[in-house]
Amino acid sequence: MSQDAYALPQRAPLYQAPPFDYKAFSKVSVFCRVDEADIRAALPAPFEPRGDVIEFFIMDVPEGGALGSYAEGGIVVPMSYQGRPGGHVLYEIVTNDDSMAVGREVWGYPKKMGEVEWKATETSVSASLSRRGVSLIEIDFKAEGPTFEKPALHPRFQTRIIPSPEQAAVQTQIIENSLGQFKTIRHSFGTAEIKVDGSAGDPFGDLRIREIVGAEMIVADFVLGYGKIVG
Repeated sequence: MSQDAYALPQRAPLYQAPPFDYKAFSKVSVFCRVDEADIRAALPAPFEPRGDVIEFFIMDVPEGGALGSYAEGGIVVPMSYQGRPGGHVLYEIVTNDDSMAVGREVWGYPKKMGEVEWKATETSVSASLSRRGVSLIEIDFKAEGPTFEKPALHPRFQTRIIPSPEQAAVQTQIIENSLGQFKTIRHSFGTAEIKVDGSAGDPFGDLRIREIVGAEMIVADFVLGYGKIVG
């Protein structure tokens, strides 16, 4: 049995250590204005809201290095931590277990298993995100829309929660993480229709959309490497 495995089970780890080399992932994003009070209510305590324009996204990953192919989607909100601006992934749904586990255990991304439907051409995307039979995000995107100013959502700041095996208590760390070697292959601004729902266990719908600010589709490469404990 290997004693230096990066993850469980030790003899056959679910995932290997970073980095993960992503090739030609496709992502559709809709940036929406919501009530800042809704952001504040959802953010973990160490973070402060920074604006009221948030990102709803769904992405298809044909090659995520050792993580293979999968899809995911979620919500990213602008925030600051101790005066440092960034973005916090508030909710995130993925379609494979290794991506879910490594995201939660290493960086503190709030990943859960769910379903993604993805249909795309070079100029359009129809995608949906769901979990346990509940629709969470539906996006219909068409290219050739107006440009707009996006909120700065990097680096990511996440809360990594480590449950105690002895009692109902946790250890919490703040993890900062950035994407490396990002290379855009194709990018299009566009127009989009979006529908957001949810449940008590996945309260995506608590972020009430006031208006759509803009939408984009991107195809790119990047490398997902180690993060840094900053709190």
